[in-house]
Amino acid sequence: RYWDSSLDITDLSGHDFTIFKQLQGMLGIENISFETLSRFNVRVHTDTYGQPAILFPRYRGMTSRLRIPMGLKLIRKVGDRMEKENYPLPDETSVRQKFSGVFGLHMATLSDRSVVITTNERDALAIYEATKALVFALPHGEIMDPLVLPYLEEFDKIYLWFPIQHVSYAKDWGSALNTLKCLLVKNEERPIELVRNGDHRLIRNSLSNSVVRMRERGFRSMTDLDMREGIRSDLLNSTNRIVGFGQWKRFGVLNKYLGGLRPGEMTVLTGGTGNGKTTFLCEYSLDLFTQGVRTLFCSFEMPEKKILHWMLVQYAGLTNISRVCSPSHLRSLARTNSYKNGIKLPLHRVEYSNSINSWLDRFERSSSALTMLDSEEFMEKSINEIARAIRIHVENSGIQHVVIDNLQFLINQGMMADEKSSGLDRFHLQDRFVGYMRQLATQNQIHITMVVHPRKTDGDTEIDVQHFGGSARVTQEADNVLAIQRKRDDRDRSKFRKFLYILKNRYYGRRVESDQLEMVFNPSTYSHTVVEFP
Repeated sequence: RYWDSSLDITDLSGHDFTIFKQLQGMLGIENISFETLSRFNVRVHTDTYGQPAILFPRYRGMTSRLRIPMGLKLIRKVGDRMEKENYPLPDETSVRQKFSGVFGLHMATLSDRSVVITTNERDALAIYEATKALVFALPHGEIMDPLVLPYLEEFDKIYLWFPIQHVSYAKDWGSALNTLKCLLVKNEERPIELVRNGDHRLIRNSLSNSVVRMRERGFRSMTDLDMREGIRSDLLNSTNRIVGFGQWKRFGVLNKYLGGLRPGEMTVLTGGTGNGKTTFLCEYSLDLFTQGVRTLFCSFEMPEKKILHWMLVQYAGLTNISRVCSPSHLRSLARTNSYKNGIKLPLHRVEYSNSINSWLDRFERSSSALTMLDSEEFMEKSINEIARAIRIHVENSGIQHVVIDNLQFLINQGMMADEKSSGLDRFHLQDRFVGYMRQLATQNQIHITMVVHPRKTDGDTEIDVQHFGGSARVTQEADNVLAIQRKRDDRDRSKFRKFLYILKNRYYGRRVESDQLEMVFNPSTYSHTVVEFP
């Protein structure tokens, strides 16, 4: 009924012509000629309320423009807005919907061997306006419609010009139609915008020189738009990528060597028993989440209450005296029970018990970005279930940093329910969990820090990457590998000193495999100060 009561644009005059020009402007097709609109059989309709509309006809085969179309897209001016309708209306009682045709299909001939495919009528009109090439507009936009495929399979060459945000859909169409004959147009600008700017020549050049042949899924090259743009963005934002989303304040020297906490990476921390891995990890995490880095701390060895106890004491303790103290003075301070000159004192001493509530309040306000995993809830869970729970929480809570302490304890916990498990099974489970975490970091662009115990070595043996427990996968997957080395003090053999080694630094490049970064520990505040030796 709409088609029968519509007007051919060549018959418009007077008021009808004025209304149509207004519609053209509102749709952004004011630079599309009447000749092009007539070739596509675009028409005008006015309803009983005097509301004008443009009709875009859809056909199911080659035919003359005089034939009634099988379907319509109707865009009507209702007040100050435009409303879109498609006809025939979908039959909600039928599983199989009737195919209503393709815009532009009536213009095809048996001799046509190539066609341009767009996701909308305006782009189709613009391409024809500039090139006079055969061009179709898909009835459901970028969404795959198997009913359209038979009408395209006879063409030898198919150009897919989709909006940049819908390139992935273009690849779906290419795979369905045969990638060998499909070409992806790389121009990011919409054809209709090019015509509005008078750039007809750029449309012609794009179809000639800015196309890449489609490939089967799973194979990529530099000519892929998303690959090229990804590399370009990576180079333009290389500084941000290296610096990351977190910078340490307590351990400022780590920024110099590691650059910062970067998304999509995994850091592994190791060290002998009693070397202070968990204590250091608490402060390392505390430094970041008190700055707003959303952190999930998963402690499978120490109770959550103990972890939070350490963090609170660290929070109230010494923070940044490394800038004003020499390493020898720091070691001297660490041997004392109190500090002077305004430096905060340890909370666990009796004389400071009145301050605990105040510090608890301050810590609670500063730790809103911290979530603790309830390890008791996962006592009898499998490795797969634990990894799945971590992933769900990361995705639902927008976590940026996941801390795992520690890998071996987690694996042992996951094996307790299986009495038949062996040492070989332990290696397989460890590799699987590391793979899960690597995938989680990459796909969700978060940072994962994981504690891994080393294999047992002689007391004086320096830890290297080959000393990590389990298989080699953990160090292969890790982007950064840190090791806490404990050595006897040459000046006093009864005492020990600790050093932080950086055994692997994939992206920032600075490694430390000598006694260059000393970790001075203060037992009163459970805190470390990392001092760099020149």
